[in-house]
Amino acid sequence: MVVLAHEAGAGTSRREPRYIDLGERGIYHTDNRLNDLTGKEWVFATRSVINMSFPPSLQFELRSQHGGQKPPELCAYLIRIFTKKGQRVLDPFAGVGGTLLGASLAERQAEGIEINPRWVRIYHEVCRREGIPPQPLHVGDAREVLPTLEGPFDFLLTDVPYWDMDVRRRSTGKFKRVGMPARERRRSKLRPFHELDPEDAAAGECTPQPLRSEAEWLDLLRTVFALARPLLKPRAYLAVFIGDMYHSGRFHPLSHRVTEVLCDLGYTMKANLIWYDVSKSLHVYGYRYEFIPSMVHQNILVFRNEI
Repeated sequence: MVVLAHEAGAGTSRREPRYIDLGERGIYHTDNRLNDLTGKEWVFATRSVINMSFPPSLQFELRSQHGGQKPPELCAYLIRIFTKKGQRVLDPFAGVGGTLLGASLAERQAEGIEINPRWVRIYHEVCRREGIPPQPLHVGDAREVLPTLEGPFDFLLTDVPYWDMDVRRRSTGKFKRVGMPARERRRSKLRPFHELDPEDAAAGECTPQPLRSEAEWLDLLRTVFALARPLLKPRAYLAVFIGDMYHSGRFHPLSHRVTEVLCDLGYTMKANLIWYDVSKSLHVYGYRYEFIPSMVHQNILVFRNEI
C-alpha cells in the first residue's frame, strides 16, 4: 500500500496524505464518505445494469426452499457500495437472510426481521454449516418489531413481499413439447412463503397471511418504510429489490408502485439499478397468440433518507 499526497500548488505547503494506492484495486480517496471503494471500483459500481453471475453457494439448496432468496454475494456487492466496513445494515423483510449473509461477507453488521420462523431457522442452519457467526434476525411482523429496534442504521437493503404472487397459480394450462405427453405446469417456488412448518403451527405460531389486494400490499410497505425511517441515519441509502409482474392478462409495474410509496414518505429516489439474472430460465409464454414477457431482470430501487 502506497500513500500519496495531493500535489501542492506553487508557494503552498504539502497537505496531509489523502490518496492511498491499493495496487490493482486502484486509488482510494480518504475523503470518501460513502464507502471503501477506490475510484476504479466506483466507476464499476455505478453502472445501471448488474449482469454478474452468482453460482450456487452458502448452502444454496437449503436457502432455495425460499423461492425468492437473493444471492448473498449480490447483497454483499450492494452493501459494499453503500456502506463502509463495520457499519450497520437493516432488512425488515429478511427471508432466509440473504442480506445478513451478504453483510457478513462484507464485514458489516446487520439486523433483520422475518415473520416466518421457518426461514429464520434456515438462516441459522446456513450459518452453522458455513461457520458464520449469525447476525440478529428477529421473528415477527416488521410493523411490530421495528419500533423495538435501536438505531441508527447506515443502510437498508431488502427484498419486499411480491403482493400475492405466492398464492397465484402460475398457469391454468399444461406444458407440452412437440412429440411428448403433456404435463402439469411446475408449482411456483413462491407458494410456501406463508406456510408454517407443522412444528410451528403446533407451537401456536400464527400463520402469516398472504396479501390479497394491491392496496393491502402497498399499505404494508408504506407502514414498514415509515417505521424504518427514524432508524436510519440522515442521508443513509435504501436499496429495494422488486420485480415487475405479468398476470391476469396485463403487466403490473410494481416497481413504479413502490417508488410512489417511498417518495410519498419523503425518501428521495436516486437510481433504478437493473439486475439481469443470467441464470434465470426462459419460458414460452403466449406462443402464437400474444406477446407475454419472460422476466429475466429485477429492479433495485435506490433511495436516500434526506433528513
